Amino acid sequence: MKRLYLASQFYVVGHHIGALISDSAKQKTVFITTPIKYKVFKESDLDWHYKNRAALKDNGFVCYDYDITGKSESDLAKDLDKYEVMYMEGGNPFYLMQEAQKNNFSQYVADRVANGLIYVSESAGSVASGIDIAANSRPDKSLQNYDLPNSSGFNLVNFAILPHWGQENKKPDYFTHKIPQSYKEDFPYILLTNNQYVEVMGDWYKIVDVSE
Repeated sequence: MKRLYLASQFYVVGHHIGALISDSAKQKTVFITTPIKYKVFKESDLDWHYKNRAALKDNGFVCYDYDITGKSESDLAKDLDKYEVMYMEGGNPFYLMQEAQKNNFSQYVADRVANGLIYVSESAGSVASGIDIAANSRPDKSLQNYDLPNSSGFNLVNFAILPHWGQENKKPDYFTHKIPQSYKEDFPYILLTNNQYVEVMGDWYKIVDVSE
């Protein structure tokens, strides 16, 4: 049965997600670093990333880093088939999809999820899980900036996620770009706060809020 846990900010909700996954599965977690590889970050800009790593460790996930960039289809199967959980980091969904197009990673992850791989993600990783990533475009992060034939995501779910809803420093992006880009009748959009995640089980999903 398909199982996904799609967060906006993993370190905020990780304790809740971790409790839903068996200890044995968490021992075999691959941490996909590709979304964060689109640029060189200053250490001061990576606080959220280190908090995610700490939250994974604190909640029993034993992670092994993996970057899909430069890998072949056969590499993906050889390197990743042994894992039971895939954690997809935040960062840049357009860069992630660009690299996924090069080695058919999209199909690989879709097939694995259909066959029981548990997909856990935050922000860009959650955006990429969906049917389309275009609504998350803004200057320097759009289809036009990357080598992409279309704006499809992994199609693991039939909706699109817009993360960090309500976060003050994201307000200009939302009102200038994301809301106008998503205001159309094509598929469902979920505006996800940092205190929420989407739990997907088989053919149903629900939004879980961990706010006290």
